[in-house]
Amino acid sequence: MLVASCDLVGVDCNWVDLLMAGRREAPAVRADLRQGLPPPDQPAPDNPVFFAHRGFPKAIAGLCIADYAYAMRIQFCGADRTVTGSCHLIEVNGLRLLLDMGMYQGPREEARRLNFWLPNGVKKVDAMILSHGHLDHCGKIPVLTRAGYDGPIYCTPATAAVARIVLEDAAEIQEEDAIYLNRRGRAPGEEPVRPLYVKSDIPRVLKQMRRVGYEQPVDLGRGVAFTLFDAGHILGSAYVMIDWKQNGTGHTRTLLFTADVGRYNAPIIRDPRTLPRKADYVITESTYGGRSHTPMSEVGPALLESVRYCIERRSRLLVPAFAVGRTQTILWYMQRFIQEGLIKPIPIYVDSPMGVEVSRVHSEFRDYYDDETRDAIGKNDLFGMSRVTFASSTDESKRINSDHGPCVIIASSPTCEFGRILHHLKVSIERPNDLMVMVGWTPPHTLGRRLQDGQKRVRIYDRWYDVKCQVQTIHGLSAHADGAELVKFLTPTITPDASFYVVHGELAEANALASRLRDAGAVRVDVPVMDTEILRE
Repeated sequence: MLVASCDLVGVDCNWVDLLMAGRREAPAVRADLRQGLPPPDQPAPDNPVFFAHRGFPKAIAGLCIADYAYAMRIQFCGADRTVTGSCHLIEVNGLRLLLDMGMYQGPREEARRLNFWLPNGVKKVDAMILSHGHLDHCGKIPVLTRAGYDGPIYCTPATAAVARIVLEDAAEIQEEDAIYLNRRGRAPGEEPVRPLYVKSDIPRVLKQMRRVGYEQPVDLGRGVAFTLFDAGHILGSAYVMIDWKQNGTGHTRTLLFTADVGRYNAPIIRDPRTLPRKADYVITESTYGGRSHTPMSEVGPALLESVRYCIERRSRLLVPAFAVGRTQTILWYMQRFIQEGLIKPIPIYVDSPMGVEVSRVHSEFRDYYDDETRDAIGKNDLFGMSRVTFASSTDESKRINSDHGPCVIIASSPTCEFGRILHHLKVSIERPNDLMVMVGWTPPHTLGRRLQDGQKRVRIYDRWYDVKCQVQTIHGLSAHADGAELVKFLTPTITPDASFYVVHGELAEANALASRLRDAGAVRVDVPVMDTEILRE
């Protein structure tokens, strides 16, 4: 434990370092998520602050909380020094609020440990706020409700619709994976694999959802309210601003949770809404905190070049992507290429059981589109749906592999750790003319990242393959803002008085964004470790 001058009785805490996740009930985490703690001689923040791990002696923690009567507490419960598994627990004015409950995506065993883990006392949480319907933000909600949480889950109407599809699909995958893994021989005494949840758990989650429109404040009681604003990431995505009046002082404080911030000038949905006011505390994503994306004006030409490559060679273009968000972006570009005569029509497959449903959801929530897309409604088939073959059944998925090209195949998942993309990859991976295009961030230690990093021999299911196909990454197709775009988004609240907590990024990216924020004028910037806590006045 690293403690610099700290008068616990008077709560004049100059600095108490972040402590690594290490209590017995906390899940084992990657070593790199534990590294990079600030040195003990790091300058102390100006305002009182208390960092502690959940294993910190309760007597001391209790003393701090008692003396720090007007404290706001943040517990970082996921997507800390990594990208997936977003989850944070906020306590203010006696209310306990969860921000997201996402599934961690990574190596199978590590993912199972982290995804079964929940912060203490989830039954007593007063409300949950869901930023959007991607699996790494909503995928653990059924784990939460199975553990006894029965409170409201606030989100936009579009997020509720998207999350239903994503959770039902995830449950089906969990069940199928458990059946497949349990068919293998198990060591004596080895417990059978059990799914995180099953499809019958999803209706309970849906009943607890409370739909809230953008920019409509919700009063949670005890002087606490929150508002959702358009984050421009995927359909229905939101960033969250929580406002409260401190007990005893009447001072108003604001916490901003960015969740995932989208790119500017991206197709289909609106740009991120400009921050309406400054925040005292900011929990910000950093997926691409140290990187610069291809300008949006160059994304289309880069994708067009990839498509033409496969047309010329009569080969297959594989795009590992979830059915929500980037799939629609790829379809939008393909439709535009064909309509403008840049390519001839070729078969396009969306190999996803939820592909049809996701497309229906997009047609239902047209108010979320940007002006250009809304103006085109009724004039064009925006996503070229009449040309797209959706594979819902296993047999339909298998038939796709009889098409050797030219064609485009979009299938889950981007990690290439599970999902139907694996069956198509087995066919294409040793074909030199086939091309796989990665369209966003891929977690470390996954098949997708190994291919992205240029590994020449990989394992798919139970067989090893030589990588002969071409692998390309178009980061500009990501639905995440890059480092400069994040600073642009956060600029209205970058002040010396604001406290920034950089999450949802690998350590290098999080540190890079932290440096960018300091360069832009922020003073209090930290990169927390999973399952650490912060108390602030």
